[in-house]
Amino acid sequence: MSFEARQSVVGKLLNDSIYRIPRNQRSYVWDESNWSDLFGDIEITAKDDLMPHFVGSIVLIKEGKEDGLNVYTIIDGQQRIITITLLLSAIMYEFKRRDMVNDALGTKKYLIASGDKGQEIVIVAPEKHVTLERIARGVIALSPENARKMSASAFSAEMCSSKSKDRQITKAFRFFTSRLTVFDDDSLVQFRNAVIGMTYVDICATTEEDSYTIFEILNARGQELQAHELLKNYIMRYYLPRESRDDAKNIWSDIERTIGDGMDEFLRHYAIHRFEFGKNKNDKIYKTIRDASNPQDVRNLLFDIQKKAEYYAHISNPDKQEDDYSYLRFFVSNRVRVLRPLLISLMHCRDREDISPNAYIDTLDYIYKFYVVFKIVGGMESNSLTGTIRKYSHSIETAFSGQSIYEMKQALKAKLPAKESFCSSLHALGWSHKWAFYSDSKNKDRCRLVLKLLEESKSNLSSVSEFTIEHAYPDSEDEGNAVVGNLLPLEDALNRRCKNKTLQEKVEIYRTSSFATTRGFAERYPDGRFDIKKRTEAIAESIYTLFQV
Repeated sequence: MSFEARQSVVGKLLNDSIYRIPRNQRSYVWDESNWSDLFGDIEITAKDDLMPHFVGSIVLIKEGKEDGLNVYTIIDGQQRIITITLLLSAIMYEFKRRDMVNDALGTKKYLIASGDKGQEIVIVAPEKHVTLERIARGVIALSPENARKMSASAFSAEMCSSKSKDRQITKAFRFFTSRLTVFDDDSLVQFRNAVIGMTYVDICATTEEDSYTIFEILNARGQELQAHELLKNYIMRYYLPRESRDDAKNIWSDIERTIGDGMDEFLRHYAIHRFEFGKNKNDKIYKTIRDASNPQDVRNLLFDIQKKAEYYAHISNPDKQEDDYSYLRFFVSNRVRVLRPLLISLMHCRDREDISPNAYIDTLDYIYKFYVVFKIVGGMESNSLTGTIRKYSHSIETAFSGQSIYEMKQALKAKLPAKESFCSSLHALGWSHKWAFYSDSKNKDRCRLVLKLLEESKSNLSSVSEFTIEHAYPDSEDEGNAVVGNLLPLEDALNRRCKNKTLQEKVEIYRTSSFATTRGFAERYPDGRFDIKKRTEAIAESIYTLFQV
């Protein structure tokens, strides 16, 4: 396989050569998201005098010469080259509109090449899209007076040879002209220079067979670059001073070691809490972070990601020595990931002393209780929380106030199942190793959580000591005695003393328990008779009082 590869700049690509795009190649399909990405990347380099934007590789096959000009067929890169030609045409149109004649003339050579006999030949001419050639020739012929009279929309419509074939061509031209109108004259020139200064890799094959082999290699199906790879490249590209980039690389390596295999999930949660990622349907992680960041401030972006990575590692693998361990351990054990952006924001607020350590723990306690009622018992779908978590993790991170915590709690409370629905869930919940329907260990865990919440509502404690589950009426006598309305928290030693006793006899043992729930039961039912259904309803009522904000 014979080919030549070299790095060059767009200004040399579109100069004294002709590029043909055969009819059998695909139509122009780029849309506003592609145009916006390219425009934004160029704008960054133009404004901040940074390294030129790299537009990737372009695969060509040399076809010979025509009127003294090199002629190439574009095998790969036609979408980019067509877009750049449209962008340069839009810039020239704007130069004409502002009567910047010399700058317009300086741009002409990137649209039109002159042959040996002085004839002007459009540099990029796709056979499928004649409108591109008409636009390039049209802006060159357009007088400044007519440019001011004719809108970009009217001009592109006049130049369009086929609405059905060239809709995207004219839309791209209108998109670029609308974005350019806000630039002052100097900025417009800087932007034009940034366009022609973009770099690319020129891969030129000597035979058609080789060109398509190269195309196949470059476009072989594989994994697209992941968000963390794109973000790393962005940070390293703009990190200043350049001589400190090794420090940036070391920090990034530390982040990767801290997070492990879950970099993209971490960055998704990072983007949610910091930039409200996902608010728009087509949001992408890297693009969200990049567009919300200033290239001149990537140092602080990197440091912030490093800090949040440490929080994230603690959320994923909590430290037993920390006060928040029990809550985070619960979220890990129950595979609760949807809350992680909110947890990152709360940790940051605690460390910057927006909230006190006690308020931080109280907030975690509220979230934990909410999740038990919402998901563990209520069976609601976690994805219904996404919008709420996005909104409040972002507001708490970026504009913290005591009001934002209050509003977050209220928003979560509004997501709880209705009390009647929660009560129905409790009626269906139970545990017993004697009845197959209730014997699953997950049922036991759910019952334990309900009893814990009940005890916390009765004792006003945020932490409840270990307990065994006591069946007031023997579960061996009836399957209905397995349900949560018949369960009590009890110390293991007291539970053993209750074995083979009637409920009236056990009530006296319950009176000695350290658990307020169990002592209260003994006071309420001293004769050992109660209605399981009514007690279940009372449990639901008691747990709901935990969410008074």
